[in-house]
Amino acid sequence: MFGYVTVDKSEMLGKDFEAYKAIYCSLCKQLGKDYSFLTRFILSYDCTFYAVIALSLEDSCYGFCSGKCKFNPLKKCNYIKSGEEALSKAAALSIVSVYYKLKDNIADGSFFEKLLCYLMMPFFSHWRKKALKKYPEIEKAVAKMSLAQFEVEKDKSCSIDKAAEPTANMLSDVLTLLVDDDDEKSGQKRRVLSSFGYFLGKWIYLIDAANDFEDDLKKGCFNPYIIAYGNDKALHLSDINSSLDHCLSECLLSYNLLEIKHFNRIVDNVLIYGLPKKQKSILYKEKELKHGE
Repeated sequence: MFGYVTVDKSEMLGKDFEAYKAIYCSLCKQLGKDYSFLTRFILSYDCTFYAVIALSLEDSCYGFCSGKCKFNPLKKCNYIKSGEEALSKAAALSIVSVYYKLKDNIADGSFFEKLLCYLMMPFFSHWRKKALKKYPEIEKAVAKMSLAQFEVEKDKSCSIDKAAEPTANMLSDVLTLLVDDDDEKSGQKRRVLSSFGYFLGKWIYLIDAANDFEDDLKKGCFNPYIIAYGNDKALHLSDINSSLDHCLSECLLSYNLLEIKHFNRIVDNVLIYGLPKKQKSILYKEKELKHGE
């Protein structure tokens, strides 16, 4: 995924930010455990949020422990004591997403991007097979998205909504995988998660398209906003902002129907403060403060 789903530290309690960092570090640790220490370099905020949602739906009561950082042995990090299944799913999603991103870059990237991706592909191909064996449905969802996106980008008159559909459907699918039972209550939860994931995925795709607008215009790459607005993105910022706001409002409506058992303040922060702040910074170039500032 793309790295846009972040918290707003300035609006968080200290204990909630420490819990978020512990989940982030736990996912880093899980990537190394399940695949390779090298895969820790692909750790993203988006897949950390997927882990947060997965953990928030479970019945387990979580605690934290302290341990050495896997990157810097002189530094201590907090880790979540349990929740390995949720973290393992998020790690698999990270691996599979990067694998298909590499394939996409090989097809459409510059010479040096293609060269780098070719060098990385054997490693990710091996790790992706491990993820496929453990979580075939995650692989299926991301592969389906990649194929659908390839078809979408061949359409020179593609609409903005149609372009966002593959990513929206993918995140909808992988979030419904967090519910295993088949009773009526679980079915309702799956439907809510499907809607939540759909609109979050649509927001992620559209904010990425807005962020990449200038680069895609220079390189002649596919971008639904270029098809819709030509090179006049600035004249249509209010329309772009409104469509993104609609996605976030639908996310919140679905989220409010979920039975969140843990980390609700973290999820609240991301949806109410983090995503709108990221949206504003990209569309209107407002400076974001880093976590340490």
